[in-house]
Amino acid sequence: MAVNIGLEEDMLEASKTVLNNLLSDHFVLLVKTWNFHWNVQGASFHSYHVFMEDLYHGLIEDIDAIAERIRALGERPIGLLAGYLAHNRLKEHADSEALPDARQMLTLLSRDNDTMIREIRRDMEQLEKQENTDDAGTANFLGGMIEKKRK
Repeated sequence: MAVNIGLEEDMLEASKTVLNNLLSDHFVLLVKTWNFHWNVQGASFHSYHVFMEDLYHGLIEDIDAIAERIRALGERPIGLLAGYLAHNRLKEHADSEALPDARQMLTLLSRDNDTMIREIRRDMEQLEKQENTDDAGTANFLGGMIEKKRK
């Protein structure tokens, strides 16, 4: 059943694209966070391990919220790893790269979080420039994601 929430087709497509890009960024960051969680070492291992576990649980909640927003628009979220890699804007940490120490892991994850905030801001600007724009729900959702990530 098609969703009729008063948005033109081009606006729905633009919102879906922005949200799927964000979904992809979150999946890449989730995998990077898991990788670091599994491989962290050192004297403060337990603290870093637990902290990264909290981070990835938060990312899983965000992923679910993003996918639900896409579905609320009557659209389908990306569901393939290949799709996430094609649409993400974050750099993966390759298996061929040496693992950073625990503090550097957190620095890299923090930088990725900052990158996501910048990308969300760009996405919001892009949606505002779109013709037939009035997707206040997605704009509010994106604003909420920025606020959550700034904490």
